[in-house]
Amino acid sequence: MPAMRAFVGCGGGACTTGGAAGSRSGLLGKSSKDDWKIDETQPNGLMRQHGNYWVWHDYIRRSEDLKGKESITLTSHATYMDLGLLPTILERWQAPISLAIYACGSDFDKTVQSLAYLKYCLMQGDLMRRFLSIHLVMDNQHVPENLDRFGAGLLRVPSDKCEKQEPFERMRQDQTFWNKLKLSYPVNLLRNVARFNAQTYYIMALDLQLVPPPNFVRKFLKFAWRNYLQSSDTYTFQKSIYCLPTFAHKPHAPLAQSKSQLIQIQREYNITTPIYNHVALQKEWLTVQNSKDDLRIFSRSSKMNMCVGYVSINELEPLYDERCDMESIYDTGANLKAKVLVGLNYTFVTLDGSFLIRRSRDSWKSVDVVKTQRKTSLRLFLTWYKFYNNFLS
Repeated sequence: MPAMRAFVGCGGGACTTGGAAGSRSGLLGKSSKDDWKIDETQPNGLMRQHGNYWVWHDYIRRSEDLKGKESITLTSHATYMDLGLLPTILERWQAPISLAIYACGSDFDKTVQSLAYLKYCLMQGDLMRRFLSIHLVMDNQHVPENLDRFGAGLLRVPSDKCEKQEPFERMRQDQTFWNKLKLSYPVNLLRNVARFNAQTYYIMALDLQLVPPPNFVRKFLKFAWRNYLQSSDTYTFQKSIYCLPTFAHKPHAPLAQSKSQLIQIQREYNITTPIYNHVALQKEWLTVQNSKDDLRIFSRSSKMNMCVGYVSINELEPLYDERCDMESIYDTGANLKAKVLVGLNYTFVTLDGSFLIRRSRDSWKSVDVVKTQRKTSLRLFLTWYKFYNNFLS
């Protein structure tokens, strides 16, 4: 059996190569040894130390080998309690997904069980095998015991196991290991890990609570080729962020497939809660006729406006500051990344013909921490601006 590669000493200095991980003996423990089987077809990935965390890159690797400008990678982060949101995203996206999961202590076992349930018990299992790559992040003070027992990949679930309750059914973060021990949720590290492992030119960085539009990847690639890639004006394209308007949702309402359905659902279910402060601009977007849902430019701006989720060029977009725990993408006062993009004179292009739906609030976010981040982000902004201004100029 191939050994898992391990890199240690990354974070404060250069990386040095470590030895192979130990044996792959053991499963979920003695009580479940007869019920679970190792799937040895999965790659072992790469383990790397990152400051106070261990990162297991490519714990699971997607089978579809899409790179460069062939597709768009959706990058996101989660705990095992968020994984119930994945099936809908897999169905609507159907393109590469790079997902970083926070899996400390006993959350690691629950994460493995949840991924196994998704892969072998749900109808989206084939989409998961084709498109989903998983990366695990663990606090170095709470590394799971016998970590190498899962080194061969996902555990295979027998058919009778699928009748039992999925580990993530409750979707309550207060039941997780990290929440009970009041550990920080390193959201920006998770976001960067997901981006680091994307192999496509374009990415869309989203929180799992945001539902992407169906058929978007094909439409955007066609849009990019038609508007930019055939022209000589590559600078404008590279310094642009392509934003999708985001709309609120109610649990009993269906998920819209098109703009006309979105308008109808908003009206029928009286969904009026704005995601951001630009209510007038959002209403204007809804009034623009687009019966074929063609992807086209609605507006250009030097401000983020309706830009919670967006497509960017991965190599040219600034990373997230990992010193900021729980940085909100919705609160402009606490969003350091937004300040950096605006300071670097990026153009924010709002698209018509596609949209995002925020079906729930961020389960991991602490309001108190976000308020503190508003002060912290002001202090960190200048450092990031100076670096990326020199890097991208």
